[in-house]
Amino acid sequence: MKKRFSAAVIFTIIFSFMIHTSLADASGQPSIEFSVQPSASEYVKPQNGDAQGRLDIELTPRGQATNEERKPIDVVFVHDTSGSMKDTYGGVKKATSAESALKESLKFFEQNKQSDDKYYFVPFDSDVSYKSLGNRRVEPAEGISNIKSIAENLDYSKCFFFCLSEYDFSEGGTNYTQSLDYALSKFSGMRDSKRYIIFLTDGEPTSLKYQNKDYTLYSDGTTAMIGNRYEDYNRVQNIIQDHAVLSAEKLGRNDVTMFSVAFAQPGEVNYQLLETMSNKTGGRAIQANPNSLANVFTDISKEFNSPSVDGEIQIDLSKFNGKVKLAPNSDAYIKNNVVHMKYNFTYPIGGAPTPGNMQLSLPLQFTERGQYVFDNIKLIHKDFDGNTMPAVTHKNVTINIVDEAAPIFESVVKINGNQHHAPENLVKMGMQNNGHNELSIEYDLTPSGVLQSNRTGTMRNIRIVQPMPEGISLKSQQLQTSINGSLTGASVQAKTLNGQKVIEIRLGREINYTGGQFNPAKLNLKAILQADFAMSLVKMPRATIHYEDTNFSSQSHTLTSHSGYISLQVILEGMADDTTYIGDHTGKLTKKKDSTNEVQAEATPKSLPVKGLELISGNTIRVHFSDDSFKDVYLKADFDIFETNTGKKLANNEETTGPASFKVSKKVGGEDVKYFYKTTSGQGDNGWKEFQPDEPVPLPADSIGNVEIQVKTEGGFTLNQQPVTKKIVIVKKVSEINVSPNPIEVNAGESISFQIEVLPLDASDKSVTISLQEDNGKVASYSGDGQGNHRILGVEPGEDSLVIEANDGSGVRVIVPVTVIDPYVALEEVRFKQTKINLPLNDKDIPIEAFLIFNPSNATNKELAETVSSAPAIEAVEKDGKWYIRTEELGFTTVTVTADEDNSITDSAVFEVVTPEEGGDDNPYIDGRW
Repeated sequence: MKKRFSAAVIFTIIFSFMIHTSLADASGQPSIEFSVQPSASEYVKPQNGDAQGRLDIELTPRGQATNEERKPIDVVFVHDTSGSMKDTYGGVKKATSAESALKESLKFFEQNKQSDDKYYFVPFDSDVSYKSLGNRRVEPAEGISNIKSIAENLDYSKCFFFCLSEYDFSEGGTNYTQSLDYALSKFSGMRDSKRYIIFLTDGEPTSLKYQNKDYTLYSDGTTAMIGNRYEDYNRVQNIIQDHAVLSAEKLGRNDVTMFSVAFAQPGEVNYQLLETMSNKTGGRAIQANPNSLANVFTDISKEFNSPSVDGEIQIDLSKFNGKVKLAPNSDAYIKNNVVHMKYNFTYPIGGAPTPGNMQLSLPLQFTERGQYVFDNIKLIHKDFDGNTMPAVTHKNVTINIVDEAAPIFESVVKINGNQHHAPENLVKMGMQNNGHNELSIEYDLTPSGVLQSNRTGTMRNIRIVQPMPEGISLKSQQLQTSINGSLTGASVQAKTLNGQKVIEIRLGREINYTGGQFNPAKLNLKAILQADFAMSLVKMPRATIHYEDTNFSSQSHTLTSHSGYISLQVILEGMADDTTYIGDHTGKLTKKKDSTNEVQAEATPKSLPVKGLELISGNTIRVHFSDDSFKDVYLKADFDIFETNTGKKLANNEETTGPASFKVSKKVGGEDVKYFYKTTSGQGDNGWKEFQPDEPVPLPADSIGNVEIQVKTEGGFTLNQQPVTKKIVIVKKVSEINVSPNPIEVNAGESISFQIEVLPLDASDKSVTISLQEDNGKVASYSGDGQGNHRILGVEPGEDSLVIEANDGSGVRVIVPVTVIDPYVALEEVRFKQTKINLPLNDKDIPIEAFLIFNPSNATNKELAETVSSAPAIEAVEKDGKWYIRTEELGFTTVTVTADEDNSITDSAVFEVVTPEEGGDDNPYIDGRW
């Protein structure tokens, strides 16, 4: 025994534990860190069997890709068209959902393809499919356009004879092997490209053609005749599955990476088989449901379209001369005594590599006891251009195979979904944490050891430390179990160890053993977890179990990694018939039509995992993210109305003088959204017109009065065709008021009319308020009949102002001076226009006023009291109150006039009467000369 303990001590000194090796070169290229360690410090060889050991391998990609150039890609869609694809899943025919997902992938590749990319389509059922009906067909195709044509027929079916008979393109069994072998033949051996397969199936393989024999499994548990006899069902099933794995292995050997998509309810497809097949190529298997299938296809397509680093871990077993063997359940394959484990990492431009971490397990068998030093573990990889880089050799890893060692725990770690969803298809409903986003991690623990028959001991202080990925949290501190007694004293709690979030499960009980018998012989513990936000293809890190053994002191070893992945989408339902909104790990929001699973719109408001979806005001989806921020995606457009000249924003139903415009303030989410508007006013309806949401839209220039603006959208995240409606009132306000006459003069006791002109002529409200600044009636008074007839009455002499103001709030007003004049004007002066006047001799009566000037000219009394001539040459006569002069003879005279107003107001002028010949014309007076 002393010798064994000594060996154990030596082992603890020399065996390799976590060793990191980086591929980073001097140029700063993306790198891969990898570590290799045994799952336990020692493994025991049974007397009549091989020791079972395991190497745990962890790969972590580092860095980013910044160059968008990638190698050409060859992509083959291997698509299940078997009879079960006509069944419904989530209320939709499987073939319909698969068709929609394929179309989304083709759409992506069409938008992002390079000229030298190649695309193939391989449908399969019991063999590679060749089906046709009329001009419709489902068969292998090459090129995106041809594949799109075939895709249109994938869910096609037709009734005959009143649906007593039906033809459906989904028919037949499920043959993995022939379809994958056919897909492999599509890759050119000499072509320098990245090679990918997307393998979609909804069921386990049931058909195989091998060595001229047909192997077929039926759903009733029987097999088809092979040769002339029936075979055992399990044997035929194993043969079919083994050949499927061999086909995948061939893909891996030919550098083809396969992503398998299990599109079925949990239990309907052998996910473990698909995972093994995909792992052998460096790809992965993914469980999908109707809500996630389109996203799964698109995400895989994006990975193919990105630069990638692929390669393999190589472990040379030659030096062990057959003493170390690859276990039959391995994801690796062996060639020339070298183990090959494939891997592939995608580097989205400027983003984090996918997957973020890869955990590989290599089960080994050891035929003899002793120490095994693995000194030839290499990491092989190709750069973005496909060039094989120099191999990186890992530090030595040592494994001891002994007669006796501390007991260990054989483990099976499982990730379970909930009653609604598998762990790959978890759902968070809106903002709620409930049963839909619940999951559990389950540990089946079996204490095991090869011990001397009389060896007794106790394993105590047993605890499991489970690191937690971001976004996974402990939901309940109550453990569950499927084995009675497993929970006695057990507890679980969340904590942080060395900066890492973990859950720690303490078993709270001891395990006693005698020889190889343990009590209890098996434990089962299940911790209830919760996925907090959207995630994709997340793996739980390996857990470590720690315990103390009364014979072997403190012990620890890693548990197995779980199969499958954890994925979650956030879903918002119930907003519209046949529509579901889905938020994912990239921050993308998708609008999906439920009846066909067709993607109708996508938007990525922020590149962070979606944590919740919330409906706001019935027309907005608030997308919450993992950092507790949020962004709004609008389902209805909104717009602001504003005055074109001032930029003033107008409220609904607000008045404005215009001109006015509107502009979209909230755009509907998604691409290819079309915007339409319509205005309605007293001038009519202008009909729906398309417009650009980034530009302001002026309202028609003739819009006046109540104007209604409606905006609707089509495409993208548009909720419905109901428009958003707003109203404003455009008023033509008064800009000018003109009054005639201006100013106004009126005699006291008299009235005068005046006119008012309100501009513009089409002003919305042309009414005015008319007032006098003085009390109405003191100096003047105003009267109007309401028909546009206005008058001012002079009351008494004085000054006033007529105020005319627009009633429309424009503030326009005019003030017109009003003068009321006393009607009597005193005469101040009368004078002759000239001092010497010549008149011809004739018999005419000439009015004396023709020769006079009255000052002021508007004097009230301009009558003359008398007119007197000093000589007989002119005679003054009065007729009808007016004075006239008449020439009587040649000669001179002085004529004097006296005003009736005041006899002191007089004037005189000299008149000479001359012959008509001297007068020269009929002018009644001529300036004379002495």
